[in-house]
Amino acid sequence: MANHKERVVELFFIPSPLMGHVGQLVQLANLMATRFHHLTINVLVMHLPNDPIGTNYTHSLIASSSEPDNDHNQIKFIQFPSMDLDSFPEYPNAGVLADAVIERHKPIVRELIASCFSRSDRLSALVVDMFCTSMIDVGKEFGVPSYIFFPPSAAVLGIMFYFQTLEDEQGQEISELANAETPLIIPSYAKPVPPTVLPYVFLDKDSWSKRFGRYARKYREAKGIIINTFLELEPHALHSYDDKTPPVYTVGPMLKPEKPIPNNELLQWLDGQPNSSVLLLCFGSRGWFELQDQVKEIATAIERSGYRFIWSLRRPPSENQKGFPGEHTDYNEVLPDGFLDRTSGKGKVVGWLPQTAVLAHVAVGGFVSHCGWNSILESLWYGVPIATWPIYNEQSLNAHQLVKEVGLAVEISLDYNQFNKNQRLVSAEEIEKGIREVMDSRSEVRAKVAEMKTKSRMAVEEGGSSFASLRQLVDDFM
Repeated sequence: MANHKERVVELFFIPSPLMGHVGQLVQLANLMATRFHHLTINVLVMHLPNDPIGTNYTHSLIASSSEPDNDHNQIKFIQFPSMDLDSFPEYPNAGVLADAVIERHKPIVRELIASCFSRSDRLSALVVDMFCTSMIDVGKEFGVPSYIFFPPSAAVLGIMFYFQTLEDEQGQEISELANAETPLIIPSYAKPVPPTVLPYVFLDKDSWSKRFGRYARKYREAKGIIINTFLELEPHALHSYDDKTPPVYTVGPMLKPEKPIPNNELLQWLDGQPNSSVLLLCFGSRGWFELQDQVKEIATAIERSGYRFIWSLRRPPSENQKGFPGEHTDYNEVLPDGFLDRTSGKGKVVGWLPQTAVLAHVAVGGFVSHCGWNSILESLWYGVPIATWPIYNEQSLNAHQLVKEVGLAVEISLDYNQFNKNQRLVSAEEIEKGIREVMDSRSEVRAKVAEMKTKSRMAVEEGGSSFASLRQLVDDFM
């Protein structure tokens, strides 16, 4: 515990309304409040219209963080009412919608900061999510410094800065990098990066110019950047930044908190399975497969492999869900005939599942994952090796980093993209090969993951790299 006798410091945390982002900033708030008793943290919660799973998750987070037995009376939640989806007529995807929601909350946040100043002069900093960079300007109006909270990897932060520099200083058209004939040399990656793993949001002119290039420029205006990673996992990336990068603080791994799950049927089923015998297949809160043929290839591979399994299978979004998957009412409609009957003793096909709790279970031995950064940190924390199957955004970069650079995963695909109209099917043979490799109890990858599990836990303990970095950050708030 930090025994700071300094003045009480007030902070505003502003998470983006996207599900994976809210959880992490709440986790950071809990971590800081537990360790530093002189902090008061106001978490400003925006909701994404038309995202019931995200909204429920956020409500449960707030409820569990506000329970009387929590000593976190230092954390206050200020929830803004959900805005009507109809008032955002034109948005192509959830990211653009989130940006619009954030922009519309700026005047409300300005008023809150003003009222905070009328009460006291304790407001020391804003901690804003990577997508909430427009809030930096609100802080500047009051002379309050902003820190960026960056939930992806240190390597992804590096590529954003690198592309922004290429564009601003060398006039490089970023979208043209997709056509590069050789892998790209990018400072934050130790191995050359194939153009096929670059995220669509960087290569699409609109997404880069209106969103990600802009964010990168605003990050340079921040007083510091907080990343959910740890030095032992990404030493190369963390040492690769140029001298125009603000100070970087590593505070990870912070796992996304789950809502409590009493008497969960899945966890009870896992209790009856041998150690490390079950394969988990889960593709994230926004992961689905558009083509039923792809679902059938996965089913064939699972069945042929013979392993026990839990498969989170979501339905593609309906027209009014715009980017958020739904749940199937009957899995038989998309699975091969008789699959559920033939595998009924060995596996479970489910919809949404409590991923962290499942990964934490000793029966789980391998993880077919979309390689979202949260999921990677969870898998390393619990020592469960990954077979990579990215779905969208920076997940391909994460898969490349895990397989090609640090040897902490096996490959099913490195460059799958569900938004690519010409995306080829990943065959049952490729999937089965990946399943067998990730479940191999004697593999080199499994040994490396076990080693990184130990390092990840040491990083956050007293004397560890992330523990020290967090203390430095709080000292800098002063």
